Amino acid sequence: MKYQKGLIQKNLRILQEKEWYHQRFDGCPQFILLISEAEMRPERRKLKGGNFTSHIVFFKNDRVDWYIDQEDIKRITNLVIKASLKNQKISKDLIKKWKRDEKIFYDYCRRLKNINLDMLSNERLKHLYHDFVEVYCKTVTNSSVIDGFALGTDRIIQEKITNFLKSKRLQKYQYRYFTRLTAPTSQSFINEAEISLLKVVQLINRTKAIKRLVLREKSIDQILKELKQFKRIYQALKQHQKSYFWSKNNYVDDNVLDLNHFTKEIKGILRGKVNITKEINRISSTPIKNKISKDKLIKRLKPPRIIRNLITISGNFTDWQDERKRKTYWLTHCLSLIINEIAKRFDYSLHGIKYLVPPEVENLFTKKRKITLAETRARIRKSLFYQKGQNYEILSGNKAEKLRKVILRKKREEVIHDFRGLPACRGKVRGKVKIIKSAREAGKVEKGNILVAVMTRPDYIVGIKKAAAIVTDEGGVTCHAAIVSRELSIPCVIGTKIATKVLKDGDYIDVNASHGIITIIKRK
Repeated sequence: MKYQKGLIQKNLRILQEKEWYHQRFDGCPQFILLISEAEMRPERRKLKGGNFTSHIVFFKNDRVDWYIDQEDIKRITNLVIKASLKNQKISKDLIKKWKRDEKIFYDYCRRLKNINLDMLSNERLKHLYHDFVEVYCKTVTNSSVIDGFALGTDRIIQEKITNFLKSKRLQKYQYRYFTRLTAPTSQSFINEAEISLLKVVQLINRTKAIKRLVLREKSIDQILKELKQFKRIYQALKQHQKSYFWSKNNYVDDNVLDLNHFTKEIKGILRGKVNITKEINRISSTPIKNKISKDKLIKRLKPPRIIRNLITISGNFTDWQDERKRKTYWLTHCLSLIINEIAKRFDYSLHGIKYLVPPEVENLFTKKRKITLAETRARIRKSLFYQKGQNYEILSGNKAEKLRKVILRKKREEVIHDFRGLPACRGKVRGKVKIIKSAREAGKVEKGNILVAVMTRPDYIVGIKKAAAIVTDEGGVTCHAAIVSRELSIPCVIGTKIATKVLKDGDYIDVNASHGIITIIKRK
């Protein structure tokens, strides 16, 4: 990326005229803008024209509003669909192209554990930072293909399935069949982590004395100390922590989960009197059942090739997207270690240096255009980032807020009593709305609430598990909300575009996820 002063003003009219796809999550420039950089890169592995051309990103107190050019999404969607007509294995062929870089990235992460960062010279530390960023970017340049297809095909798939079923006079089953045909058939890393923890609980459950030990009203430290005498269980707990300490990271926070954290979770599961074996079997078998159900339905309906292709690509890209999230959470952990050392040497806080973009971090070592501490604080409060091709500009404070309003001119909203989205997991419930703007707010969801968000992320799981239903503004059939709702059998409507704009905390709504309809019963 290369800094270009005045880039936003120069392209202001174009930015105002564009249609933007909006996403929201927790994040900071240091991590998020590596994705932006990777998505902009044209390269041979992508389909020709498979890179994004521009992004707008707003930051406010570790919350990100991320905007993708709808023209980019439409173009890449069409590229993948067109390629699938010539090559039915296009998604698998694409995935293979990044496997080598994926391995290199994880090998690099493992090697970092053995590097004593504070013993490195400035020159070596600079090269380490540069090389790790480059290794990560190479393994996620596929993001433009993943997002371009995933965000652009949800309604195309639904429309084609609906028209096909109409031709068979089966339109009354369109929503039921849509959710079955797009259900995930592989285990997400979040479910892998849950199964792993439940297996530790299962070991504890087999011995009453150990179960009593964990449930006793003692400090977690004391429980862990006594657990050490039960070597098999203690080793299983340590292995789980080693495998999934990163699993609640996001695009800003490196949440290193320790043995105490997982012991608390185990205690909560035991107190909840969960049928552990049944729960492990349910989570493990859901993707298998989805695949059997999907295969049977396809065999019975015999949909045309284009529908079969889209369903196959959508399933493969769901797995690809999940793997990208896993890599990104590892990035948050590993890059936090590196930039923390850089921050100490150049008198930044860890939080402050997260608001520098990668070229600015490298400039610290050469004393070119050093960003002041006051500027990093301003960026944390409010900042605007724009990237076009390989050029970028970042602004902060009132100037950023003013330009945001100019670029994203709000259309006047009509009074709305009901609206629609895509059914991701069928069901019908009523409940009170809880708007979630950040993973840090997920804990405010109470049992029976309807969780409403621009989109969900894995770190929303504490709220999702209490929710009676999920409703999102954005997302396609491969999005996190669609996947996790099916795994947990929670009614879910995605891609409404307006849910967070027309609903408020405390509104009482009806969620008909079988037909993708949200009805406002009572305003707060």
